[in-house]
Amino acid sequence: MSELEGLLLEFTQVDKAFGDKRALDSFNLQLAPGMVIGLLGPNGAGKSTLMRAAMGIIDIDGGDIRTLGQSPAQLSREAKSRIGYVPQQPAGYEGFSVRQALALHASFYADWDRELESQWLSRFQLDDKTRVQQLSGGQRQSLALIMAMAYRPQLLLLDEPVASLDPISRQAFMTDLFELALESGSGVLFSTHITSDLERVASHVALIRQGKLVLMRELDLLREQLRLLHFAQGADMRALPDGLTVLAQNRYSVLVDGYADQLIPQAQVETVNLERLYMEMNRGELNR
Repeated sequence: MSELEGLLLEFTQVDKAFGDKRALDSFNLQLAPGMVIGLLGPNGAGKSTLMRAAMGIIDIDGGDIRTLGQSPAQLSREAKSRIGYVPQQPAGYEGFSVRQALALHASFYADWDRELESQWLSRFQLDDKTRVQQLSGGQRQSLALIMAMAYRPQLLLLDEPVASLDPISRQAFMTDLFELALESGSGVLFSTHITSDLERVASHVALIRQGKLVLMRELDLLREQLRLLHFAQGADMRALPDGLTVLAQNRYSVLVDGYADQLIPQAQVETVNLERLYMEMNRGELNR
């Protein structure tokens, strides 16, 4: 089966606006089993809107979305049972203890993994007798992650899933996330501002800016094909070899795609990690 057969999630020319602001602009994305796509983009780029639209929480203005082959607005009960979703700010289950909340949540899923639940309660150091309303923000996020993953869903949508976790818990969870996708053939779409997490677990990177998909590629290819070119003052920065595409420019530096060892006599060539890529792509927005 090719990578694009049996897609778990597909966006085709999707548009969504809130008033005068376009949150998604002719957006295209495909997620297949085994893929772990990390969404990278500044606040307001459209990452949360993307996930909420995939879940049918908000309607789109144009284009088409297929979530497990179905319209998000008409997801069957069976399809919903195969999706795990963690929003930026998990809520609910006030008045319940952690144990009671997990028991109620587990009752909706035939494939709930009690052993996995127990392992992650221990890993996140959650006392199952604690009331949910007494949990810190990071602890609530930990509980939401357990609720989203303990039934081993086929499609995982995680919106800043580890932003409130301590570094040790964050690293352990991200490792588990990658292993889960490999073991069960799940597809994962997650957003983060922590580029080191993305580099650790993502198979693909999707760079989003102002509701547009700027770049979507396997992480290894991204490392091979992107370079930052540094020019001396007065050099002709437009005289680039064929095959290079300019993604961003700042004074005497140019971020290019399509690098394949071309000779660029006037430039110093620098490899780019994801943090540097993020900064260069959004430098103009950050300076506004």
